[in-house]
Amino acid sequence: MIGRIGLGRVIARNLSSTESGIAQKLTIQPAIERSPTELLNALSETVGPDTTAPHFAYIDDPITIPSTQTAKKTYFMAKEFGKRAARELATEWPTLFAFDRDQPRLPAFRPQHLADPLQVDPTEKSLLSIIESREVQDACILYERMRSENVDVSEKVQLELFRLVAYYNSSNVPFAEWESWAGMRNFGENDHSVWNSGGVADLLFETLPKTDETVSIMISGLCKFSDHSSMERARELYKEHRAAKGKIHREAFNGLIGSSSFSVARKLIQEMAAQKISPDVFTFNSLLTAATKAPKFEDRMKAYTEVIGEMKAIGVEPALSSYYIIIKNLVDSKLLDNEKRDNEEKNAAFKRQLTVAVSWLDEILNRISTSKLTPVTSSCNLFFAEAIGLLYRASNEKLAAKLLSIYESKSNGVKMPSFTIESIFYNRYLQLVIEQTASLNKIYDLYTSMVPRLVGVNNTLSSLIYRKISTSSDSHWPLLRRVIIDGITAGQISGVLGEEMRKKLSDVQLHALGTSEREQYTSLVQKLVAVWIEISQFTEEKMRRLQRKLSPSQISECALLLTRIGEQQKAYELLELLLDENASIGEEATVHPKGHARPWAMAELFEDALRQKDTFGAATCLQIMSLTANRTKLEPLANRIFEKCNVNPEQRRIIEGFVRLRPQ
Repeated sequence: MIGRIGLGRVIARNLSSTESGIAQKLTIQPAIERSPTELLNALSETVGPDTTAPHFAYIDDPITIPSTQTAKKTYFMAKEFGKRAARELATEWPTLFAFDRDQPRLPAFRPQHLADPLQVDPTEKSLLSIIESREVQDACILYERMRSENVDVSEKVQLELFRLVAYYNSSNVPFAEWESWAGMRNFGENDHSVWNSGGVADLLFETLPKTDETVSIMISGLCKFSDHSSMERARELYKEHRAAKGKIHREAFNGLIGSSSFSVARKLIQEMAAQKISPDVFTFNSLLTAATKAPKFEDRMKAYTEVIGEMKAIGVEPALSSYYIIIKNLVDSKLLDNEKRDNEEKNAAFKRQLTVAVSWLDEILNRISTSKLTPVTSSCNLFFAEAIGLLYRASNEKLAAKLLSIYESKSNGVKMPSFTIESIFYNRYLQLVIEQTASLNKIYDLYTSMVPRLVGVNNTLSSLIYRKISTSSDSHWPLLRRVIIDGITAGQISGVLGEEMRKKLSDVQLHALGTSEREQYTSLVQKLVAVWIEISQFTEEKMRRLQRKLSPSQISECALLLTRIGEQQKAYELLELLLDENASIGEEATVHPKGHARPWAMAELFEDALRQKDTFGAATCLQIMSLTANRTKLEPLANRIFEKCNVNPEQRRIIEGFVRLRPQ
């Protein structure tokens, strides 16, 4: 405003309006009381998430932001193990924190040793304390010690211990149930063990009276850690207790139903109804699990329809884990592998089952899209990963986008673990979109929003994008540059993907790039060539395992890229390695002895040397091409050197003699 009117006029106008008494009065509105949560929500809605930023777990140190799933796991677990080590130190040397007067006192920073079952007083109070902390093996040790010392244990305490050891099969709590350590919970491997016969659980079961509760607990444990013998024992216990006019609890019925065939499971459901035990979601999930054992596809479809209809009839809302069981088993597992579909009949069966599966999934998505999703069982989150896998096989991008919108909606409270299942989900979605779309701009936007924040850089994804760029008339430099940079951080510069990088950089049309893009191209080529050369020079004994020798094809491609950015001198120095026998012999070798230079790369290098009228460069290219060409092919090339370059008589005689000595 001042620029248009002038500073003097603004001041004059201000003075005149003040003198005339018509100055406007400002009225300050009273502040609106808002809670801290409301302020944060308002900021979140205004700013929005940065989809190109790394995952929140890695933003504290940008230099070490990981790009691959393996690096993410290593980083995350290193942080977690560091915390665990710090707490172990605080436990071992509590006097180091004696003057810590911080308030409130957090138990995590004042860790205490767990009670030693061999040192604590052998009392029921000590046993109950260990049971409450879910230290299963310590509880078993203390109970055995109390029995050996003839300490009486009440029936109530024995029942509490029986619940614990039967549920965990006398083993410690598996990683999947660790509350404090997310890394171990997500990345720890949980082995499904079979029932521990003759253990503390069997001893307590023989000691305690055979009530409905104890028999139900035993049957549930036998079904949870099932094998052939444990299931036979569970069925025998059920028959004996039923003959004694007893009634088992719903959890025991659930275990028996899930471990039986569908026909037997239906009879068990009828017995539950006769005993007026109402089924819940877990009961129907067990029934669906039994239905998956039907060998024929038509029988499974009929069974799934019956179960879903029964749930609707009695008003039980299916959980996402219910849909997960259905989706996972709609297509025969033996048909999922292309190698196993070795005839047209199997291919037709696979397509038919896949079509039915997509129809089921479409109905499920329509149903859950208007519902508020909450976790009911621990396997609810697996529905999204299984569904995106099915849509990827069916190449259905439309339903995949709908599934993604449901997962990311505010009404969805079911989330997958960030660095395991969720990464698989987004990786499948990203690959599906890349395969189905022809727009490199769309691929670039989606790739930069997901990699590496949600999807780790991997060989399959990089290869897919390279193929997509190859089939397009536009090389799309921003996308190519981003994928190559991600490939460098992911260690893809060696092998097939390293070759793809060089090939795609060679295909870039420099005249179509802007000034800044040419600078980016130059910087990227310099970085890549420097890395490849440095890795090839790891000849010391302690570094030799990391060495990747330069192949002749790689040398020719790198030399071509160097000439593209105007570094001809470095290019010919690199080409001379192909003519140096010492470079490929002995422990100090940096060049692989096998292979040949790329003919197309050498042809372009030769033409570049002719344009530059560089006799030395053209002769070097001619000598390298002579390793795979005969005299007939070399003579026209030598004549072109004589025509284009300033060759003196002595140089001409040397080149002619060299060509004449080549085999026909």
